[in-house]
Amino acid sequence: MLDEKEEGHLVFLFPARITLQSRGEASRQNLRRTARGVALLVLVCLVVGCAQPTLRRDWSGYDGPGAAAFHRETLPPPNFPDPIEPVNRGLWGFNHALIVGIADPVGKVYRVLIPPFIRDRISDFAANLIFPRNLVANLIQGRWDGAGRETSRFAINTTLGVAGLWDPATQWFGIQPALQDFGQVFARWGWQPATFLVLPVAGPSSTRDTVGLAPDAALDPATYFFPAGPVLTYNDLVDSIDAYVLRASSSADFYDDARLVSTLARDARIEEPETSSAPGVSTGATQTLQAAFLGPRDPGFAERLDRGEVTMPGTGRALPYSYRMQPGRAPLVFLVPGLGAHRLSNSSLALAEMAYARGFSVAVVSSTLNFEFIERGGSVPVPGHAPVDAHDVHVALDAIDRDLGARYPESIGARIYLGYSLGAFHGFFIAAEEQNLANKLVRFHRYLLLDPPVRLFYGMERLDAFNNVPLAFPAAERDAEVRRILLEAVVVGQKVSTVPARGAYTRIDAVDLRHSTLTPDVELPFSNEEAEYLIGLAFRRALQAVLWTSQQREDLGVLLTERRPLQRLPAYKEIGDYSFTMYLYAFVLPYYRDRLGTIASAEELVKMNDLHAIADPLRGNPKLRVFANRNDFLTSDADIEWLTVLVGPERTRFFPTGGHLGNLHRPEVQAEAMASLEDLRPAQGTSDATLLKEPPQ
Repeated sequence: MLDEKEEGHLVFLFPARITLQSRGEASRQNLRRTARGVALLVLVCLVVGCAQPTLRRDWSGYDGPGAAAFHRETLPPPNFPDPIEPVNRGLWGFNHALIVGIADPVGKVYRVLIPPFIRDRISDFAANLIFPRNLVANLIQGRWDGAGRETSRFAINTTLGVAGLWDPATQWFGIQPALQDFGQVFARWGWQPATFLVLPVAGPSSTRDTVGLAPDAALDPATYFFPAGPVLTYNDLVDSIDAYVLRASSSADFYDDARLVSTLARDARIEEPETSSAPGVSTGATQTLQAAFLGPRDPGFAERLDRGEVTMPGTGRALPYSYRMQPGRAPLVFLVPGLGAHRLSNSSLALAEMAYARGFSVAVVSSTLNFEFIERGGSVPVPGHAPVDAHDVHVALDAIDRDLGARYPESIGARIYLGYSLGAFHGFFIAAEEQNLANKLVRFHRYLLLDPPVRLFYGMERLDAFNNVPLAFPAAERDAEVRRILLEAVVVGQKVSTVPARGAYTRIDAVDLRHSTLTPDVELPFSNEEAEYLIGLAFRRALQAVLWTSQQREDLGVLLTERRPLQRLPAYKEIGDYSFTMYLYAFVLPYYRDRLGTIASAEELVKMNDLHAIADPLRGNPKLRVFANRNDFLTSDADIEWLTVLVGPERTRFFPTGGHLGNLHRPEVQAEAMASLEDLRPAQGTSDATLLKEPPQ
């Protein structure tokens, strides 16, 4: 789900953070020069007037379709101040170029030359070496327990751990680190808040933490043995570079994601909010958060995917797709993800890996509501109308089928459509479209549809309601409660991993995944209301990317704030005023009704985005296989019963729990879903012509 954030979706999924710290005398001189350069850029920015107002359309007098949604209070996503955003984005772009152009290729060579065992020893040594900084920062703050733990750890790891090359303090004695730095010291002394700042090479920081780098460096022994510091830091982070590159390539605005999460993560580390150690309640919403565990078991699976491109007729642009072919002939699974999800999101990769591990070839495209598809694949600039979006997906999959067929003419057997969430919803429309004999696009021998909604508007209204859960809090307490939930989410998210962690805890983020990783055996420690808000917020941020990308492609004149590539926050604030329901009425409906003239009314739009409208060609379709959960908040009990009758009880499987996508990480669920495709494997001597023969309709 919130692949991210999953689907973009779960906001508490903590993205990889690439941070390189300055060390050594030369590094200190560079830091001073950097500080002067940043100060000059900030001054220039302020002089020329970087401030941009956020304009808002007045909907108070609106009485058209969906008026109730426009008059209803809605909670905007949190946005932290960024007064020097153009400077920060410029520096972020510089850092990104360094990571992609230098750190990444060097890292690949480094990981080949230096095996994991050696990298672990270097990482443990570096963690032990910063004992003076941790000790002094703890003592200055009066954190006597932390100072004692750090002293004990240093003594044990320096002796039993052979100069810190191992970490027996944690592994044998369970003494956890008490990482502290002078940015935290200054925060506890009252320097709150601090202006967000991106440093060259060092990455996300703040004015307070930047000043704290000086005493941090002075208390770090590696500072005095250049280039020991940069080498130790690079070794500590080299295994995170692939994750950074992956997240950067699959995010509509990775800078904005990093600003939000790094700010919250830093505040959480400073404030150390208490989080419940007990399992949370078990509801459809809290079970949905288990989607955080849905990710590829093999961290390198994404790198082993190939990348192809097909030209889309609606845009004339090349739409990327990811694929991996089996060595021999095999069925090909076309994977279509959920709302806003990228083809390289955690959920997409997990399900692609699931299929590939069972002998299927896979090809993955991004969601029609993902920035990549909006920019390059959609026949219209405003996604959200399922019949058109699904046809665009079908066109893309047909082009991919022809492309792969030309490249691997002897390798493709049966064609399988695998969609989850919104991708599953679109799968029903494609299955219905197959009944039109004039449709010459690729046909599928099987549709595996996971957790599909039935009524698009019902699902959107549910997501809006989840996002607005904090409105029930007293107005005076609302901001504090939202912040508390977000800080708790970040703390929990730092402990969530879909695979066992390899190395030692990082010195920067204080997360030792080897010893604190949460497992999917228990519910995450959230209440139902907290879970609902996190889900709603994750999808609301996905809507932010949809609106920005859509209106960049074709401005419909609804949004009033100027959209500047290097200063997006003012526009994001206006975009944050729009709920999913408002988006459908303010953007989708006018485009199709007034611009294209293909829809006459809001009622018709609602009806056309409901599976009931295409029930006849779907009824009893033997190609369909549906796996979903009875407590999925996107479907009602009536939806489940209707879908069971429509598809047939022998071709539907509704698990009693799991929420929305919350049990897809479980091996038994994956095995049952994939078992529905096993008959598509050709038996020895069976021809493809026999296998692909259309079943009677």
